[in-house]
Amino acid sequence: MSAYPLLITLFSLAAGICTATQWLFFPPVHVLFALIGACLLSIFVRHRFLFSACLSLCFFMAGAAAMEPFLAPCCPEDAIVHSAGRGQLTIEGIIDARPEWRERGGRIFLRPTRVFREHDGQATSGRMLLTVGSGRADLYTGDLVRFVSRINRPRNFGVPGEFDYERYLAFRRVYIMAYVQTADQVILIRRGVAFPLRNYMDRVAADFSDRIGRLVAGNESRVLRALILGKTGLVTGETRELFARTGVSHILCISGFHVGVIALFFFTLMYSVARCFPTLLLCLNPRRLILLLTIPVLLFYLVLSGGAPATVRAVIMICAYIVAVFLQRETDPVHALMLAALLILAVSPPALFDISFQLSFLAIWGILVLTPLLMRPFGKISPGLVHKLLLFLMVSVAATAATIIPATSSFHKPTLTGLAANFLVIPLMGYGAVVLGFASLPCIHLLPGLARELLLGAGFLVHISVQALSRLSAVPLLPVWGDGRFDLVLLVALLASLTFLGKRPRVVCCCFVVAAFVVLRIAPSGAGNGQLRLDFYSVGQGEASLVTFPDGRRMLIDGGGSYREGGFDPGERLLAPAFWRRGISRLDYMVLSHPHPDHLNGLLYLARNFSIGEFWESGIHEGSNEYHSLKRILTEKGVTVRRIDATTGPITIGAVCIEPLSPGKSATVAESREDGNLNETSLVFRVRLGDFSILFTGDIGADTEERLAAETSRLCCTVLKVPHHGSRHSSSEPFLNAVLPECALVGAGYRNRFRLPSSATLERFRRRGVPVYRTDLDGTITVVLAHGGWSVRTFRDNRHFR
Repeated sequence: MSAYPLLITLFSLAAGICTATQWLFFPPVHVLFALIGACLLSIFVRHRFLFSACLSLCFFMAGAAAMEPFLAPCCPEDAIVHSAGRGQLTIEGIIDARPEWRERGGRIFLRPTRVFREHDGQATSGRMLLTVGSGRADLYTGDLVRFVSRINRPRNFGVPGEFDYERYLAFRRVYIMAYVQTADQVILIRRGVAFPLRNYMDRVAADFSDRIGRLVAGNESRVLRALILGKTGLVTGETRELFARTGVSHILCISGFHVGVIALFFFTLMYSVARCFPTLLLCLNPRRLILLLTIPVLLFYLVLSGGAPATVRAVIMICAYIVAVFLQRETDPVHALMLAALLILAVSPPALFDISFQLSFLAIWGILVLTPLLMRPFGKISPGLVHKLLLFLMVSVAATAATIIPATSSFHKPTLTGLAANFLVIPLMGYGAVVLGFASLPCIHLLPGLARELLLGAGFLVHISVQALSRLSAVPLLPVWGDGRFDLVLLVALLASLTFLGKRPRVVCCCFVVAAFVVLRIAPSGAGNGQLRLDFYSVGQGEASLVTFPDGRRMLIDGGGSYREGGFDPGERLLAPAFWRRGISRLDYMVLSHPHPDHLNGLLYLARNFSIGEFWESGIHEGSNEYHSLKRILTEKGVTVRRIDATTGPITIGAVCIEPLSPGKSATVAESREDGNLNETSLVFRVRLGDFSILFTGDIGADTEERLAAETSRLCCTVLKVPHHGSRHSSSEPFLNAVLPECALVGAGYRNRFRLPSSATLERFRRRGVPVYRTDLDGTITVVLAHGGWSVRTFRDNRHFR
């Protein structure tokens, strides 16, 4: 350990950051100063242990204290955050980061300067995120803009395993959000009122992007602009999915690899030029001089590519390594890696939780530690082409092995093709397209003909890579397992033992880590434990319910979805991570209550990425593209499709009985289709186990409720899934008199534009003394029947009803 003096400080700093983030522990400032004093006094103590302990504790407390401004900020009285929830406001602000434009719309981070309520303008401060629904605008860093919108605090959906968007924005000092439908609603007041250098570089980058778009056509142009200028938002969703599925999505984001390739290219080019002048070689040390000249080139590229956090970290890391080499302190690359990590965390503590930070440092750490171990069996091979190919292969294996856990946890795309894809794509796109594209930038204005040839060559390499990835994407993905946080800890422990421990302790520690990983994989998932469990997920303005039967089989009822084309996909963003967190890779039954987007669209991603046993539906639909896409996926996978209606008899799944109640007989269904109201044709069925039952109602209205109350006596239930998100046209008095629920569940989006659930519906439940649980307020709601009793718990506060 003494050979790595930075290890204690780096580990302690990271531990403090994690502790503060997990438990919101922020030590007082005087405690930190006291520890610094103790550290200085311990220098005079003979034993080094006391100094090491004080130093470790000091960095631990510093890491915890550094997170307080992000997680518990002290907002001044004029902060924009105090204007949240006050209706439509007119806001002026200065864009403080390059706008991120995507296929549809984009995101703009800005610092608000004035907020107008009616005609009164007041100065304000803070930072906010403006989301644009569609279109693009000619806006750059430093521009003063104005828009009209409602502003709200960021809020997670409340689903286990979801991406923590609140924390993600807090780490960027953003505590307020706004939304406009189109880019035209963002009005440019004045160009470049702040950040003049970044404003100029943004316009240069936009000019380069336009010229690349004119010189290179099609999808290759989009990928090139992501590789060279960091404009990943231009890449289509289909292409991003292709790169993710084949394990090479990292190549699309400018990271340490891209910056390193450019640094290597510039150094090699300049050194080759320097060798043409023997006199210069006699007077100067060209290696050290060119290394220093590489730093301003990297800084220029950093600003040109938008200064994204991942690029900033990469430049810091490489500059730290260059300085270490210049000072002749490059004997151990691990030292340089730890120094770069320490500098980055000191400047930006939240970087520890950024996936790009984790992938960059784990990849380099894995290459430094694992590559020599993998090359040992080939030690007798003499240096040459075969040795270089083997070395390149082992470097890819080491980087892939070191990053597979965080990559799987974040992207949920573990694949067997990652090694082959990286072996192909890194030379073609990493060393080929990136170098050619970067070399074309200074030629675009000076030598447009040469720039065109360089870009066409880069585009050709991208085309070959995409074609190869399309073929590799046919290889099935590996299963996704559980929560990756503890797996990440085990991975770091494994790499640390291989790096810092002696031979015997290293073997013992590695065996322990591998055993812990295996135990986690074979641990029971909780399915089939004799309990009936319902998870009513918070998916915004939509519904999705997962029923886990006592024998372990699972039934998904609806998948949520957005009405807006290209909108939020709860299947990919919420449900799939929640299922993978619980170790679920198969859905025995997938049920569609009715084919409206807020119930259907989220099922598409799940149908593609999960094993499906049977698909249940009423068969009544309007023929939407999404419905036909879902049926096509099910047909391709050979899934049995089963039509369910009131004529279907009770269906038993183990000890549980499924009782279909609606839609009615064929004549009633035909009338519903003529009316064009798919809500009234929703599947209605009761799930019953003993005296306990749950009634699923889809989006039926008062007409169907009245018919059901007159036709059947099987409506009585313990838990009611409230019809139509709590609409005032549903949950009528006669229906509730027939159902007599003890508990009600409402699926609705937080502050949705439909204002659901309605106050009238909530009042009807209140008069009956029925507790109502709402996904917009409570997050995911879980109902469990076990040991003869049932209970309800919610994601946000874990409050219990029984």
